[in-house]
Amino acid sequence: MTTVIKHARDARTPLRADLSPADALALTCLVYVDFHALPGPRSPRGCLLREVAQASSIPSLYRYSSPTHMDRPLLESAGASARFGGLRVRDAVTRLTSRPLAQFGAVTFIDESEATYVVFRGTDASAVGWAEDARFGLDYPTDSQQWAANYLAYAASRATGPVVVLGHSKGANCALYAAAATTPPALSLVHAFDPVGFPAAAIDDGFFDGINERMRIYVTAGSWVSPLLPLPAPTTVVASGWPGPLSHNPYAWCLEGASLELDGRKPSRSGRVLRSVLRAFLRTRPTRIGAIERTDLTGRRIRCCAR
Repeated sequence: MTTVIKHARDARTPLRADLSPADALALTCLVYVDFHALPGPRSPRGCLLREVAQASSIPSLYRYSSPTHMDRPLLESAGASARFGGLRVRDAVTRLTSRPLAQFGAVTFIDESEATYVVFRGTDASAVGWAEDARFGLDYPTDSQQWAANYLAYAASRATGPVVVLGHSKGANCALYAAAATTPPALSLVHAFDPVGFPAAAIDDGFFDGINERMRIYVTAGSWVSPLLPLPAPTTVVASGWPGPLSHNPYAWCLEGASLELDGRKPSRSGRVLRSVLRAFLRTRPTRIGAIERTDLTGRRIRCCAR
């Protein structure tokens, strides 16, 4: 079994607008490093990933890392590799607020051919992140989703090549929402790894139709996250080295070369049961759906529908 760290370490050719699913997973895991802790990656000009990796011993880079993640080994492996070391890292953002209750993280990578990869962070180890998760399904759109749309509009306005949007878990939800809300002309693909879903009304109203052919959604059979709410596109079930709900951890996903290893199993019964429980709860406390806004490339919000 190949892991994302081994892929990052062993990949031999520089990334030049040829992002594979394994590459996408590596970038999605890297966003859990708090690049905002360093002045270089949070600046508009940015710096090279190999330069960040040279500072990998700084504890603040991992202050929000999950205990089950291997963020430092991945940063060091990617920074030393021919595939990822030359990526420019810029516009890193970490935002934690109690009012509104929201946890948000994002970073932009630029490869040698000027392709842009915008990556959104999932739930981190902060108390705010977990508290925000408890409200998913109750309000739509969330503050994190709207921040993601604004961030992508800004990143896309600076891009000079194709734009790929990525994320894991809540970050995948933000990636899908942001891509649908902005739909940059240069948008190539959206890679969503085990995402939190959306209210059925948002999908039924056609909010995601503009990116319908560009969504790539990957889930694991044992996940308890992706089954909870409807997803806007068909999914690909991939293998994990960890069982059940632990399979949500992207570091445990199995790779076959530059691809993700497929899993022939259907999503687990436990995930379907949790979805039924959430549906029953939402019948008693329906999702509050506010104004759903699209964001143009100047960051200007355009209200498209309201409930």
